[in-house]
Amino acid sequence: MSENNVSSKKEIGQGDSVNPAPQPAPSKAWVQFDEDGNGNNKDTPAVIATESVQVNLERSISKPAENNVAVLDPKPMRNVELPVATVEPIRQGFSNGDIIVTLLPVNTRFPWITPALFRPELVPEELMAQGLTLTVEEYVQAMELLVNDYRFTLYNVCYKRVLVVWIILAFSVLFGLLFSGLSGLTLFGLGIGWLVLNAAAIFFSMWIKFKLSRNLERCLAHVNKQLLRHKIVIALDDRGKISCHKVNLCFLYMDSAPCIAHLQTSIDQQERDPSNGWEQRMDITAHDIVIQGSRTTRLSRKQERATLLYLRYASRWGRSVVRGLLVSPPASGGRHCPSHTCPCQFIEEHLHCKPSGHPCSICFYMSDRNVQAHADVNPMHYPV
Repeated sequence: MSENNVSSKKEIGQGDSVNPAPQPAPSKAWVQFDEDGNGNNKDTPAVIATESVQVNLERSISKPAENNVAVLDPKPMRNVELPVATVEPIRQGFSNGDIIVTLLPVNTRFPWITPALFRPELVPEELMAQGLTLTVEEYVQAMELLVNDYRFTLYNVCYKRVLVVWIILAFSVLFGLLFSGLSGLTLFGLGIGWLVLNAAAIFFSMWIKFKLSRNLERCLAHVNKQLLRHKIVIALDDRGKISCHKVNLCFLYMDSAPCIAHLQTSIDQQERDPSNGWEQRMDITAHDIVIQGSRTTRLSRKQERATLLYLRYASRWGRSVVRGLLVSPPASGGRHCPSHTCPCQFIEEHLHCKPSGHPCSICFYMSDRNVQAHADVNPMHYPV
């Protein structure tokens, strides 16, 4: 009990601890640098101890390195086979009637409304294949000649829209008459007038489409004249019903020399009978060239008629080939094409059924239907 009382009376911090002895205050002095010393280390540079390391390059990398440095063991080498390229090689050999390449429109914004757009500076690599003599400059020149022609522009913009626009307008007028509040003979008379006007407008729209198609063929004939020496024919295949976005440009391989020679022979034979109207049915312009001056000189173009006739219908022949309307069996084949009716055969058949004295006859517009009729009559020669 006494010990507990004594310990409780002790204050905190006043136990058996001993007070530290007083230390003398440090004397004040200036800080001295090495330069202010006695100069013993003035000329002694600092030296860092180095270690010599020997590297053995011939040592196998599979052995673990010393000094406990972790080295990953290399995996055994193996052969890796690269996948075979899925892109087909560019075709090098072509036969008459073969399709080289088909160009699609490049515009992607509102494709069902805006007309098809082609860029001449985009050259397809298929036209640069071995066996073709077409150069990049000549391709760009031919395409610029096509896309800058107003006949191609009018066809591309108006051909599929003329009839559709009129049908929409005609039905708008009809609904306007029905909901106008008119009745009796007035409404009946206006309805009869609308029917007559509608029928006349439909025939007028068909005539406009006919003129657009004919002018387009003349435009393509002008372009094919630039590609004639390269044995290439360009054709336009319109695969759309309402939109103008399905207009495709097709390049076909065709050696025109045999066909032009055969057409020239046919023209010479037809000229012996002037009553058959062969010259009027050709629908080409082959007037003599007249050089005016002190002495007028006239140059005949009769030798060029076969070439002009070939160019006139070459694009129509190419369109029929693309659509598969002129395919012939391999046994018979064409005259100058292995699997298609050649252009000279196609032109002769067309001129044979075309009425004389009517260059703008309906046979032009119904040419594809005539070929289809021949296919129905003789499917062995014109399978669809």
